[in-house]
Amino acid sequence: MLNQEFDRAAKGFAARSAGRFDNMGVVEFSRVRREDTVLEVGAGTGNFLALFEGHAARLVALDLTEGMLREGARRYPFLNLVLGDGARLPFRSRSLGLVTSAQALHHVFEPVPFVMEMRRVCAGDGHVLIVDQAATESYEEIAFMNELEVIRDPSHAMSRPPSAFHAIVMAAGLEIADERLYEDQSRFSKWMWPGEFPQERIDATRDFVERFGAETGMDFERDGDDWVFTRRRIMLLARRP
Repeated sequence: MLNQEFDRAAKGFAARSAGRFDNMGVVEFSRVRREDTVLEVGAGTGNFLALFEGHAARLVALDLTEGMLREGARRYPFLNLVLGDGARLPFRSRSLGLVTSAQALHHVFEPVPFVMEMRRVCAGDGHVLIVDQAATESYEEIAFMNELEVIRDPSHAMSRPPSAFHAIVMAAGLEIADERLYEDQSRFSKWMWPGEFPQERIDATRDFVERFGAETGMDFERDGDDWVFTRRRIMLLARRP
């Protein structure tokens, strides 16, 4: 299901998500070094990893989906592409200076083994950087947000609150070196591009927002025929204790 969804959506996804990380200061936050190899696990089309061009020695994009990597190669020919599984990374232990994951963990039902693999391949003096969408700390709002996200994207697994990310990182044997919660405003019309999503899914998602948007913690407000809402992303920088 996940591969089929991402193969189908690759071109639309690349266009819609272009620039969404540009104002978050991720390169500075990551403490990347010029000599580092940076690996992004679940890199998709490379929009996040491309931010590190000129700041590191080598950029490696790993993804399960050939369609995403093909689109990444077209857009960013300087990336080194690897078709592989984040649960079994094809790299030596302690071999990489910065291991990242951006907007991937909410597609993973069992995140601790995933982050443990990131820890395994990260050098002793390196860092693990996790960027992902964040829910509020309200159980009820998390439940509604996840129902909405699954309607929108069947490959969605779980949106999590910041406290859950803290627990995942610690359970994976890492300690948090830095943290930031980033919020910005988005629009439904941009969140669900017709070129990326089937019309019936757009209609079903819009219907859910009409009925339950106020329950998601995403601050949906109508703006004419559109909706404006808050997108929250957590940035966690971690290291070995």
